[in-house]
Amino acid sequence: MSYHLNNFLRSQISNNDPSYLYLLHLIKSKKGKKLTKSVFTELGDIEKLKRRAIKYVNRYRKYVDPETEIVRDGTSAVLTELKSIQVKNFRGFSSLNENDEGTLIPFTKGVNVFFAPNGGGKTSLCEVIEYSLTRDVKEASRRNTSLKNYIKNGGPHKIQCKLASDGDVPVSSYWNSCFIDRNRLQEFSLLGSKDTNVKQSDVLAILFELEEIDEIINGMVKPTSFKASEFIRTLGESNQITAVDNLIRKKELRRNEILHIRNTELKIAEVLGLTQFDSVNVESRKSYYTKLKAHLVTSTQQFESSSEELQFHKLKNYIDSIYRLNNTLEEKRNKLSVDASKVNYQKLYNAIKNLDDISALEICPACETPIDNVHKHPRDVVRDELPKLDHLHRLTSACNTIQEQIQLRVDTSASYVQTCLNEHKDSLSVQLKTILEEISDCDKRSVSEYVVSLSKIVPYLKEVEILNNSLKEKNNRVSSQASRLISLNSKIELIEEKLRLCTVHETEITASKRVLTGLNSEIVNILSDIHAYKAQISKDYIFNEFANNLEASYKKIYNELNSYKQEVEAENISGIELSTLSYYNQINKHDAPSDLVSEIKFKQANGTYRIILKMQDDKEDDAFCVLSEGHLRALGLALLLSVAKKNCHPIIIFDDVVNAIDTEHRSNIIDMFSEDSYLKDTQRIITTHDRMFWEKISNKNKKATDADTFSSHVLKSTNRGIVIQNFGVSYSQKIKDAFEVYDIRQALVYSRIWFETMVNEYCVNNEIQVTTRFTSRQLKKDNWLEISLEATYAKVAESLGENVTTFNFLKNDLINWGAQNQEHHAFDEYNYNFSHSTTSVEVQSIYEKLWVLEAQFKPTETVEKLNREKSELEKTKRRLVQILSNENFVEKARHEVVQARRDNLSKVDSGLDLLNKILEQV
Repeated sequence: MSYHLNNFLRSQISNNDPSYLYLLHLIKSKKGKKLTKSVFTELGDIEKLKRRAIKYVNRYRKYVDPETEIVRDGTSAVLTELKSIQVKNFRGFSSLNENDEGTLIPFTKGVNVFFAPNGGGKTSLCEVIEYSLTRDVKEASRRNTSLKNYIKNGGPHKIQCKLASDGDVPVSSYWNSCFIDRNRLQEFSLLGSKDTNVKQSDVLAILFELEEIDEIINGMVKPTSFKASEFIRTLGESNQITAVDNLIRKKELRRNEILHIRNTELKIAEVLGLTQFDSVNVESRKSYYTKLKAHLVTSTQQFESSSEELQFHKLKNYIDSIYRLNNTLEEKRNKLSVDASKVNYQKLYNAIKNLDDISALEICPACETPIDNVHKHPRDVVRDELPKLDHLHRLTSACNTIQEQIQLRVDTSASYVQTCLNEHKDSLSVQLKTILEEISDCDKRSVSEYVVSLSKIVPYLKEVEILNNSLKEKNNRVSSQASRLISLNSKIELIEEKLRLCTVHETEITASKRVLTGLNSEIVNILSDIHAYKAQISKDYIFNEFANNLEASYKKIYNELNSYKQEVEAENISGIELSTLSYYNQINKHDAPSDLVSEIKFKQANGTYRIILKMQDDKEDDAFCVLSEGHLRALGLALLLSVAKKNCHPIIIFDDVVNAIDTEHRSNIIDMFSEDSYLKDTQRIITTHDRMFWEKISNKNKKATDADTFSSHVLKSTNRGIVIQNFGVSYSQKIKDAFEVYDIRQALVYSRIWFETMVNEYCVNNEIQVTTRFTSRQLKKDNWLEISLEATYAKVAESLGENVTTFNFLKNDLINWGAQNQEHHAFDEYNYNFSHSTTSVEVQSIYEKLWVLEAQFKPTETVEKLNREKSELEKTKRRLVQILSNENFVEKARHEVVQARRDNLSKVDSGLDLLNKILEQV
């Protein structure tokens, strides 16, 4: 989270309105997304949202004080210069194994320049510092990648950042403005371009660390377009209205069903002869009618039923007709057989088969005799035989008709015989019954056999007549009792109708009760729904109240965000006009006078700012109308430097910034880094892939005593991570390092180089004139002529006048002066043992005299540097003494840790003693 977004939330969390807290929670948790869209998407369970928002806000309140903010005054800044960073498994930095602690990157308090080609690790270095100071890497969000995935490289990352003050690193997004990268300058130069779609407000927000707030504002619709009516919930109320209407309709149906049941029950009572419906009486009356019906049915069963008389008196005629038809059938069949034999079927077949056009025949189709020689023409054969076939057809039809008549009589008589057996079996004699059974069982396909069996009844016609007489008497008795039977049957039918109607009505009542049960269940469900809808209406009321409050809160937070942004912009802009002008003109100091700017102003219009430049001819115009793209990038750099200066940042990290500035102005930037009152006292960490810029800035700061103010490194990316090579040129520090390991020879070499460097600088700064004679010894590579050192030293001694004591000590008494090769600063091999036999105390005296000579050449600058180093050592000593005086630390800390503190204190004491000795001689 950015400093300003964090600061804005701090100032707003004292508000207890749930809707406002909800919007604050969305701003914090949904940053990078459109706020209005998040509201529309997420607004659901209002109670859950309230609880969640209040929970997170209360948790946030525990860690922040709404009344405080990070102090922007540089005098109270908690960040000091970086001392070193050790990093492993982060972006381009890797590690060899688990025991590898990572790459150690030391920093000086002044200029720290890192040279590397593209892909060499410059941005990785800057991102390590950014993560150490802010716990964030902006490039990860720009690339829409999670921070965890963006920074990982193999195993878990490990970063150990140390400050020059040895204090803890104050992690805060406030330090984002310490970082200046070429992307910001590029965006600034392309302000308003349709190709990049970069708006001016966006760029100012980036310059002043307001990009997150600006993104949030851009993700919000205008308050006039954010209406609570879009969120108002009426579904509960509309559902309740629908449910009430449905309840009324169901109750009406229930009343109708109840009324229908009552009317049907009255019908049952009316059918059963009751004045009113009573289930007990109804069941009793139904039982009575059921028993009455059974009694009446029993009574009717006692009456005789009429029987059909036997109609055998015409049996003889019936048998005669069958005989006659059967005889006729035999005659017809015989006739058919005789006539059929008279037809010559072979001739007829052949004639008809070959019959085509008979008139054109030349050969008989039957016998293949010439047609003129045949006995009978085929045409005549056909004419004679066809009528015979027609006669046969008529005979066949007559036979079939007679056969059908015989079969009808057989079937009818057989059916009648079977009926007699079924109805009068008990009344017949055994003989007659046997005959009838024989007739029933005989083969009816043989008419002759059947007629014989049927004729056996004739002797028993007398018995049949007697039986018929008894049947007539019985039928007469039945006729005399018919009225009584009809009366009983009508009563039975009446009772059955009553019972049927009762059953029908009871079925209707059962169906209605089923419907009524369903209606009751539906009514119960509707009542339950209405109860739930009432609860929903209550929730909707709370939600709608929240939505109405949300509309007001949305307007408030929109205005608060804009106000905060404008206040911060106004605050930042108001104090940087002069510094921006100064930096801009320093960067462009070699431009034509007409291109220089005399005044820079910020003009607000429509909630954003325009940068107005006043040129040397007093003409004012918009910066983005009059400046080239290169000058716009220079203006962007000037703005960012002004912001850093206003915030009093002790560190500024330049990530390949010079690549955004044209070559002609890069020398001016180097001068500005060294000469500006703010920048020269600020730790500058610079990365570049411009070799010329790297060499120029290295040469600019290449002095013997710059170990604490300048370092130069080369970055190289390998398959095992980024490798750093130190190209530092501080001779005083190299002498100290040689003392640390008792390397006397190395200390002497760098003492000689330091001495020569100071002499050369003195000659240049004081414009010493040398008259010399060049020989072949002075002719060097690439046609360079080199002045003799002895001639140079003589002129320096002459210019110093009487103050040559220190100079002569170093020149004449410098240990091994004659044994060293002046060109290569190498020891004579014969003096190898001699140099190592020399004590470090003697070499230390040389080191002290070198500082004295440095102070003689540059008194003010050298004394300030020595006093500053002494002050820092004293501060470190006080801190170490305080730590070691803590008995709890000495007793509980590991022995090696305590010993390291003591060794460090001893080293600091030695350094102070040496500085005091030097200062006494200065």
